[in-house]
Amino acid sequence: MKNKLVRYQLHPLARAIALATVTAPAAALVYGQEAQTPALEEVIVTATKREVNMQDLAQSVQAFNTEQISKLGLDNMGDLLRAIPSMSTVTTSPGRNEVVFRGISTGTGEWRTDSGSAVYLGDVPMTSATQAVDPRNVDIERVEALPGPQGTLFGSSSQSGALRIIPNRPDYSGTYGAVDVGGTYMEEGDPGHKLEGWMNIPLVDDKLAIRAALFDVKTGGFIDNIYGTNVFSDDDNADVVEDDFNEWTQRGGRITALWSITEDWDAELMYMQQHQKSEGDWKSDPNAEGVDDLEIVRFHKDEREDDWWITSLTVTGDVGFAEFKSITSYLDREITYEFDGNLDGQVRAQSVRTPGEYIYYNVWYDTGFQPETAVNDQTAERVTQEFRLASYGDSRLQWMLGAFYEKTDDAWVYDFARVENLSETNFGQYWDLGGYLPDTDSWYKEDYEATTEQIAVFGEVNYQFTDNLSATVGARWFEYDRDRTEFKSWPEGNPYDTDIYEGTDDDTLFKFAVNYDLSDDKMIYFLYSEGFRLGGYNSIKNPSSRLPDTYNSDELINYETGLKSEWLDNSLQWNISGYFMEWKDIQRGITDPDDWTANGTINMGDAEIMGVETTLAYQITNNLRLDASYAWSDSELQDDYWASDTFPLSDPSQDWQLGADGQELAIAPPSKWWVGVEYNMPALIGGMDGWIRYDHSWRDEMYHDWWNAMNAETGFGGRKLLEEADEGSLQVGLFAPGSWSVTLSVWNIWDDRNAEWIDSGYDGSFGPEGTWPGVGRYVNMPGYNRPREFELTFRKDFSF
Repeated sequence: MKNKLVRYQLHPLARAIALATVTAPAAALVYGQEAQTPALEEVIVTATKREVNMQDLAQSVQAFNTEQISKLGLDNMGDLLRAIPSMSTVTTSPGRNEVVFRGISTGTGEWRTDSGSAVYLGDVPMTSATQAVDPRNVDIERVEALPGPQGTLFGSSSQSGALRIIPNRPDYSGTYGAVDVGGTYMEEGDPGHKLEGWMNIPLVDDKLAIRAALFDVKTGGFIDNIYGTNVFSDDDNADVVEDDFNEWTQRGGRITALWSITEDWDAELMYMQQHQKSEGDWKSDPNAEGVDDLEIVRFHKDEREDDWWITSLTVTGDVGFAEFKSITSYLDREITYEFDGNLDGQVRAQSVRTPGEYIYYNVWYDTGFQPETAVNDQTAERVTQEFRLASYGDSRLQWMLGAFYEKTDDAWVYDFARVENLSETNFGQYWDLGGYLPDTDSWYKEDYEATTEQIAVFGEVNYQFTDNLSATVGARWFEYDRDRTEFKSWPEGNPYDTDIYEGTDDDTLFKFAVNYDLSDDKMIYFLYSEGFRLGGYNSIKNPSSRLPDTYNSDELINYETGLKSEWLDNSLQWNISGYFMEWKDIQRGITDPDDWTANGTINMGDAEIMGVETTLAYQITNNLRLDASYAWSDSELQDDYWASDTFPLSDPSQDWQLGADGQELAIAPPSKWWVGVEYNMPALIGGMDGWIRYDHSWRDEMYHDWWNAMNAETGFGGRKLLEEADEGSLQVGLFAPGSWSVTLSVWNIWDDRNAEWIDSGYDGSFGPEGTWPGVGRYVNMPGYNRPREFELTFRKDFSF
């Protein structure tokens, strides 16, 4: 890496140990002065759609409360990644995330397959493939990470886990709230700001209350768009050269009303809206000659806007023998973007001019060296309805019964690409002579519409056999109907291909758990659980299609055993679980080998995953606390898989490999850990308290895509392009309880460069220096984390 900035480096574990060593003498001194035994607070979670002590739950779970969310800076999806070792994300730009639990992923770019992990706002599902909704975490009661299949309770797309973001509810106790005002300074980037606030207001005593939150946040850029010329022409980018040209803004709010209809019934109405916009490119090109690690040469300033709103109505009531709950929700989302497409045009034009040296395309593809952009307008709607009955009382038998309905509508209009002066290019003149070219700049256009409806019935029964032994059995039956149409034109106005996909299917999945209390504060458990993604149909119109007519639901089976324990009078909490999972009939998106415009889904083999997850919380003294978590996993595909194993080929000699026996899964780090140390200083200055906290996270190297993971086994040069990554943060705060506080945070304190994703899409066309074709630019482009950043935040609490 050329011209790379020299930064102070220290092994990540050494950094954490160093901090603990510095803190230990003070901790020992304070501990000796304290008479009161420290204890951890009880953590109540709703991972089973009941309020349960986390230590009584027979499954792996990690939870963060309001204070931890604030102190750890868990503002968005990418921040949660640092503190949840069982979770990984692919973040191509802020707010554009793919969530992965326990490494169950086929890599990036699976646009047409369902997500394998669910995201919830409270009880409302917000899941979408590759672009998970990313709400700003303002006034959040709790975040719950639930690794492993959650299919019986949370349904499709919770195949490998679920992330639940749970807002604080209104209450009737009084009027109170808080306002946060903050600013950031980055040594190698632009400043940013934060304005957040929330308020709770009871309108009618014990009858009606509202709670509202608002936010306006700007995150400064740090990637420089530097001067340069095109790869195969002398055109330059002088008109768009700009320092720190990538920035991210978020604005929005949430309002919730809670109405106590009667003593036994209440209704909660929630509405949340968020607008976010990212500009510029969030990756760099440090492998190119003369380009530093936070620089790139681009010819267009990318823009992406993500607007969504969601509303839900939750009605809860006592029907005598059980609690009844109805949850109705609606989500509306629109994503628009315009990205630099010059590289694709360059490759096409040069391929025509020097056939034999590059992939050959004939004159039909030749758009010359005109500026290009890729443009997309994407919409999504989701309607859900859930009914639940959950038993009351102290009976040994507890049960839950529910029904679920969901309808999703997804659509996009995608221009790949918009070419300036299209009619003047060889491509445009060819179509003009045929009389087909309308007045358009769209080289290739795609209209996509998809509707999925599903219904499900689910339930769980728990029986307490003895004071120490209990068991839970759960099941979910589901039926779904899919309809999808893709209409393609090339160029716009000239119909090229229409693909129709549809189908209906149903299935049942199960869960079984048993837990045994070794004592009042130690429990062991065993869990069997299943997760799934819906199947469907491939093209039924194109007679030349070689793809199978249908693809099945893929299934994830989880065998898990663990220990939940508390020690030293509940000052130390240690939980550990081990799991073995079988991923069967893996779904993968694929292009029809006889029609490059037709996309479908196939089932491709099985994989096995085993691992360990552990979390620790230790309240060493009343003022000193240690938090830590660790995850280890090992994943392997179970056989070699070829295209001919899945569908017949028109030319058997053109068979190609889809998976290699023993290959690791993509986005599956073999190990991750996080450690945090916090020390509180009561009455530091008069009536003001102080605190200091250090957090450090580390991730092992991993494959970023399926192709590299597969070719590591075949010997064709597959590499773990996502190298090991670590990041630390330091925070110092001063506060007057119940009045105000000020916090200085140093994010990425060691100024580490961690690639959060890799864009290797042009490797086959350009290649690194010294290899064919040896262009040496735009190869393995990393999307780095943010450089070292200082944030000063002032918070004012108020009550009336």
